[in-house]
Order: sequence, then structure tokens, then C-alpha cells
Amino acid sequence: MQQHNLTQGGAEWLAHRAACWNASDAPAMPGCSPYKTRQQLLKEIATGITPEVDAGTQRRFDDGHRFEALARPLGEKVIGEDLSPLIGSIDAGLSRPLSASFDGITFMADFVWEHKSLNDELRAVLPDHGIGDTSVGATLPMLYRVQMEQQAAVSGAGRVLFTASKWRDDELIEARHCWYQPNPSLRAQILAGWKQFEADVAAYVPTEAAEPAPVGKAPETLPALRIEV
Repeated sequence: MQQHNLTQGGAEWLAHRAACWNASDAPAMPGCSPYKTRQQLLKEIATGITPEVDAGTQRRFDDGHRFEALARPLGEKVIGEDLSPLIGSIDAGLSRPLSASFDGITFMADFVWEHKSLNDELRAVLPDHGIGDTSVGATLPMLYRVQMEQQAAVSGAGRVLFTASKWRDDELIEARHCWYQPNPSLRAQILAGWKQFEADVAAYVPTEAAEPAPVGKAPETLPALRIEV
């Protein structure tokens, strides 16, 4: 894995993202993100035009980064090692490198940590009595599994610790954890999906039609990789 010393939000970071297939975009690529459709991602990548971030969205981003920093010691306690945020990439035989921005990763890159804000959907899946059953990670919503699978592919990590926490200012209200075990079948689907996606980017023809807004929640299985252009 190649490590990149970049400041998130900076010009060099944006340039890096524009030249890679990113783990944060991986759920939208096969259409399993409730936040962005595949067609919206395709248009952004093909045209280089991304929507402006409004003040409310920026506040949510800022809160997410702050809660992530507050929760990192919780992940370190479970893993038993220090965690550092990091941006890494690998050559996966595609037109662009695979990239991932890690909320936390151990020095030897054998464990990755991913943090999300706790909500009712995650609360229904994650146990409230510790990490317990190691199969829980396979029941997480697909968008999180796809993102973590790409993180595991980039880092070579054997396991990913998934933490969801809720805070009131700097006070911890609740935190739940589970282990995600890398899935070779899902990884193969992701790599094949990026290969098809880069072909669709090359064949993209701009249209004036408005893109539909994403609705509903992420599906529990990835759609077929056959894409009609």
C-alpha cells in the first residue's frame, strides 16, 4: 500500500481523489448507497463537476470528523493498539488506483477501524453487550460492507473494527462495535464493478435530464454487474 500524507479537504487531497477509485464512493458505484445514485457518481466522475456542499451538510461533515476523533480511543481500546488516520492506495489493475481514507489503521496495517454515527438502523444490528458474535459484521447494511471491503483490499488488513457511536457535545452517550471479516466474493464484485464503471465513464454522454434523487435504504445484496448504458 502506498501511503499519502494529505490533508483532508485540501487541494492535493481533492486531486488525489479525482485520480482514484475511492472507498467512500464504492457504495454508490454498484447502486447500494442511499445518499448518491450510480448515475450521479458517473456524471461527477465523467464531467469533473461535483455539487457544492451547503452549510448544513458541511456542519454534518464537521461533526462527523469530530465524533470520529472522540471515538478513536474506543477503537484503540478494543483493538489494543494505537490507531492513526491515513490515506492509502494500491494498483489493482484498473485505470485508476484503488484508494481509501482510513478513520484509523494500526502501524502494521493489520487492523482497520471505521467509525459511523449511531442510528436506529445500526442499533438494530449491532449488539449492545460488546463485540461478541464475529458474524455480526456480515449483517451490516451493504453500503458499509462495500466501503470496508475496499478498505481491506487497499490496506491488506485481516479485520476491520466497525464502531458506531453517539455523542452529546463531547460526552459519550452510546457506542457499539462489531468486527467485519473481509469477503473475497464481495471484493471480486467490487473490482469487477469498478472495471465496468470506468468503461461507463469513458462512454458517458452528458444529458440535460435531471438526475433522480436517491431514495430508500441500501439493499442487502449488490445488484448484477451487467450495466445498460
